Amino acid sequence: MVNKIFLDINIVIDYVEERPNELDAIKEIIYLAQLQKFEIFISESVIATSIYLLKKQNIDALSVLREICKIAGVVPFSKDVLYYPIEKYKDTEDGLLYFLAYKTKMNYFISRNVKDFTFVFPSLPVMSPTNFLKEIYFNDIP
Repeated sequence: MVNKIFLDINIVIDYVEERPNELDAIKEIIYLAQLQKFEIFISESVIATSIYLLKKQNIDALSVLREICKIAGVVPFSKDVLYYPIEKYKDTEDGLLYFLAYKTKMNYFISRNVKDFTFVFPSLPVMSPTNFLKEIYFNDIP
């Protein structure tokens, strides 16, 4: 079974803007997804918010996101996610994305802001890009 990885919006923004935080790990995750080592996903709201934020930086956000969507699957929003305990999150969008990923049976939620996810279900771990590669991906290679 191939792992399904949900990418938080900060991962997409970091990748596009080439922010140095965990850029090498993010690029590695995208490269490995291109090699079909696992599947990556983003949500409709990640696309919309990314376009909004990147346009402010004068980045051709639409063409960049079209390229990302050649590799990443897109998870549609589902209104029943609103009935999950999203209020347990300081940032409501974090809760929405987390429970959307949980509902769609992702194996991992990748975010640079792991500390913002203190309330999680054990079946959907939240990891940084670097920790995902070190602890999960590279440990799974025979």
